[in-house]
Amino acid sequence: MKDRIKKDEAVSPVVGVMLMLVVTIIIAAVVSAFAGGLAGDNQKAPQASIVATDFVARGIVDTVETSGMTNAWGQGQWRPDQGDTGPAADIYVVFEHMGGDSLNLDTIEIHLGKLSEPQMGSLVSRALTPQAGPDLVTSQGNFGTIGVKADIPGWSKGWTKYLEKYPDRTSVVIKPGDRFVLHADYGARNAGGENRVMWLQQSGDYPFPIGKGDVLTYDIIDKNSKKIICSGQIAVPDFGVASS
Repeated sequence: MKDRIKKDEAVSPVVGVMLMLVVTIIIAAVVSAFAGGLAGDNQKAPQASIVATDFVARGIVDTVETSGMTNAWGQGQWRPDQGDTGPAADIYVVFEHMGGDSLNLDTIEIHLGKLSEPQMGSLVSRALTPQAGPDLVTSQGNFGTIGVKADIPGWSKGWTKYLEKYPDRTSVVIKPGDRFVLHADYGARNAGGENRVMWLQQSGDYPFPIGKGDVLTYDIIDKNSKKIICSGQIAVPDFGVASS
């Protein structure tokens, strides 16, 4: 009997240790899974310094008379006239990669705003390319597709995506020292005769306008993490809008 008691006493600590090990392993697995979930939720954005170095707006033509509102696009913003033929405008912002991680233009988007009216803005990316109008389907559909609008005075010309590497359009990878451009949709005069550069909004009926003397603000956002990579601003220079 004494021998049996001694054996039972010897087994009990072993079972206890094994149970403790099992519990420890289970806790470790739960903690690891939880930490993995948190890591997924806290995905890091690329670290890079991107600076807007130039705002180009040239060759803009708007033949619309400002005495009436028959050819306005809302908010007193005139649309570029389709009656003329000739080259479209060059309207874009140049960005330079000053240092940090490489970026892929397909995985970023840019939120635009302006200092004078912080409540206004537009979101642009290579995935959001205007087709017919602000809603990308039917609104303002008389403008046609990019291939058509490229021949309309006032429209920004020669591009198929909002964001393109500059001057090499065949690549989407932006390394330190590289440049890329953000195209605007068109330039025109508003009802007050003031010159404006426009970005179509991805929802809603009105464009996002900005004029000389104002300051264009931008947040470059990583699509994967939904976090801002960098922010900045650039002053809008004086630019002309020809009537013919």
